[in-house]
Amino acid sequence: MSAYLETKGVVSFGQSVNGNTFKHLLTEEQSEYNFITKEIHTATLNRFKDHKAGDLKRILTNTAASQPYCFNLIIYLQQHLELANKLFSVLLNKQVKVIHLEPEFTPNTCNDIEGFKMGMDESIGDQAGNKGTDADIAVFYTYENNKKGLILIEFKFIEAEFSTCSSYREKGQIRNVCDSSTYFEDLVVQKKRDSFKNYICGYNKYLNWQLTKESMVLDIKTINSSSHCPFRFGLNQLWRNMILAERVASTRNYDEFGFWVFSPSENDKYLWKNGETESQFRAILTKQGNDFFRKVHLESIFEILHEIVSEEKDRYWLNKMEERYRI
Repeated sequence: MSAYLETKGVVSFGQSVNGNTFKHLLTEEQSEYNFITKEIHTATLNRFKDHKAGDLKRILTNTAASQPYCFNLIIYLQQHLELANKLFSVLLNKQVKVIHLEPEFTPNTCNDIEGFKMGMDESIGDQAGNKGTDADIAVFYTYENNKKGLILIEFKFIEAEFSTCSSYREKGQIRNVCDSSTYFEDLVVQKKRDSFKNYICGYNKYLNWQLTKESMVLDIKTINSSSHCPFRFGLNQLWRNMILAERVASTRNYDEFGFWVFSPSENDKYLWKNGETESQFRAILTKQGNDFFRKVHLESIFEILHEIVSEEKDRYWLNKMEERYRI
């Protein structure tokens, strides 16, 4: 990204939170350079005006962050739904019509899509202020004579791992319980608490375990019989997003749903631990869950786009995306 900015004539750079200058960081005045088109830049600024959408300074100034990459892709598709129709029809291997693309999807906030109204609370119980399980992208679509579908997507770029369990990370004194074969009985069934009467497993405050027990996509028997809690490390974020996708689809009475991860193949070694993370996650999914969960390389997205793009404006955007993001 530093080399990319150099080709664009950028000679002054932004600073990290520690005050250090790095050549992959822009100043806020230069933030337009972080977006493929002016329209995407404007839509990004508008998204942050009235929505929980993360760190505005980071998306505007950090060229190596996931969020500007995600917005450069998904907002363009949001603004060009015919192209989105073609892309997701290929990805789903059937003809679909994309009704709406929602960047930074937050449960209980997206209720103005015609025909895709909310029912009851669709969160997994952890929404509070700027905290809670969200998704980087939500795709609302129809297929087969107006059946309704939903895909929640996590978008990763250079992250070294998925988000991990905060209870396990921050409460060193309880790790021996999480690491033991009795974790399910102790933490989920008995809901043990510490000396301050707090749940040892913080997820008992929310709906995570209840939804996991009721899930059609997570295999509760396999989870129960595990020699340790499988959600201590990288599976944690995958777990939360999978139950969120199932929860949203269920409360809105959709016909199908999926949870996908978009990431570059060049980062498989770190993010996916050379396939270990995916294998571990698939091992605790039901057959239906394995059908609904997908890892999609961003290189594959570019390849599909090359096949389906025909309009000159779309070709310009795709060329600029590849210039910036393809190694």
